[in-house]
Amino acid sequence: MNTRLRAGAGRAAVDLPASLLPVDGFTAVHDPLHVRVLVLDDTTTRLCVTVIEQTSIFDDQLARTKEILREVCAVDPAHALIVASHTFSAPHIHPPGHAPEGEEERNARLSSAVDDALTRAAADAVRTLRPARTGFGLGTSRVNVQRDVRTSHGWWLGADDSGRTDNTVGVLRIDGTDDVSDPPIAVLMNYAVQSSVLNGSLTRSGDREISADLAGATATRVERHYGDDTVALFLVGAAGDQAPYLTAVRTTVDEHGRLHRSDAHEAGHTLVDLLGERLATEAVRVTDRTRTTEPTTPLRVVHDNVKVPAQLPPAGGLHALRPTTGYDFTPDGFSEAPVVVARIGDTVLAGLQAELNAVTGLDLKTESPFPATCVVTMVNGAAKYMADAGSYDRITYEAMNSRYAKGAAETVTARLAELLREL
Repeated sequence: MNTRLRAGAGRAAVDLPASLLPVDGFTAVHDPLHVRVLVLDDTTTRLCVTVIEQTSIFDDQLARTKEILREVCAVDPAHALIVASHTFSAPHIHPPGHAPEGEEERNARLSSAVDDALTRAAADAVRTLRPARTGFGLGTSRVNVQRDVRTSHGWWLGADDSGRTDNTVGVLRIDGTDDVSDPPIAVLMNYAVQSSVLNGSLTRSGDREISADLAGATATRVERHYGDDTVALFLVGAAGDQAPYLTAVRTTVDEHGRLHRSDAHEAGHTLVDLLGERLATEAVRVTDRTRTTEPTTPLRVVHDNVKVPAQLPPAGGLHALRPTTGYDFTPDGFSEAPVVVARIGDTVLAGLQAELNAVTGLDLKTESPFPATCVVTMVNGAAKYMADAGSYDRITYEAMNSRYAKGAAETVTARLAELLREL
C-alpha cells in the first residue's frame, strides 16, 4: 500500500569571513563548507538526514544540532541522523571551554556560523516537502585504496593497490511525483573513503586551508549536474582503512623505520577535483539509471547500544604511534557502541559513530537481508576507529589508535545484522 511519503531537502554554505581566522590551525579558506538536510515524512514518522562538512561532531554540537532540527523541522531527536562528511580540512567546533588558547571567541563564532547554515538548510527542507518516490542503485568507482601497507618495521599508512577495498557506490535517489523528467529532490551517496586528500597539506606560503575536500567536491559536482533544486548528501561508509587513491601529503618509511613526509601543496586541490569528478560521474550515472517508486513500507528508525570490549588509548597519544611488530593492547573493560538503523522504502542505512574498516562493512552488507544496504559511519557523533580482528593481529594504525578492543567490530556487525533482520 502507499505510505504517502513526502520529501524535502535544503543546502546552505557556512559563512566563514576572514575575521574568523585563524581558527583551530586553519588560516585561509579555499572552498566553502556546507550543511545539507533531507527531511522525509510518511504522516507517521518524520526522519531527518543531515550532513555537515566537518571532520567530526562533538557531543555539545550534536545536542545543539538535534535541538535545531527539532525546532525547525519538527523532527524527534531520535529520528535525526547527523553525519560528519569527515573532511580533514575543516576546523573542529570545540565545546565551550575547550577551544585552543586565545580562540574561544572565534570558535564560538564558527559554531554560530554552522548553526546558522543548519537552520537555513533545515528551513528549506521543510519548505520544499512534497510527495516523493525512492529508488536505489549500485555502481563502482576506484577512487579509494587500502591504506594499510606492510613495511620492514610493521604495518603503516600508505597505499596498497592489492589490499582489500570496497569500491561500491550506493545511491539512494529521491524524486518528486509530478514529472519523471524532473531532477531528483535528493541524491544520497554512500562510499567507503576518507575525505582526506588534503589532510595535513599546507600551501607553499604555509597556510592551512579550509576545504570540503573529496566528499564536498563530489556532492557539489552532482548538484551542479542536476541544478539548484537537487541536494546531494555524501554518507561516508566503512572507510577506516580506505584512503583517497591520491593524496597531497605522502608519507614513507625508510629502512631505519623513520617517517618521511612530502607535500604537493596547492596541487593537492587538483587531486581533489580529479577524484571528485570521477566519483560524482559514477554517482550521476547510477542516479540516472535508477527508477523510483512510491514506497509501500513505512519509515523506521531503530537505535541500540552494543556492549563491546574496550582498550586503553595509545600511550603518548596518536602522534607517538609508529610502525611496529610489537604493541601492548591493554584491555580496559567494556564500553557501549551506539548504533542506528533507518529504513527508507527498500533501502536501509546501518549507522554508527565508529569508523569501521572496509572488510567489516562488506561483511555487514553480506549479512544484511536488504540488497540495498548502506553502511554509514560518523553518525551522531564520533568514536575513532573500530578495526576488524585481523588489524589487531597485524598491528595496524587503526587497531592501535582505538578505544575499542579486538572483537568489537565483529560484535557490532552481528548486532546490526540482527536489527536488519528484525526490520
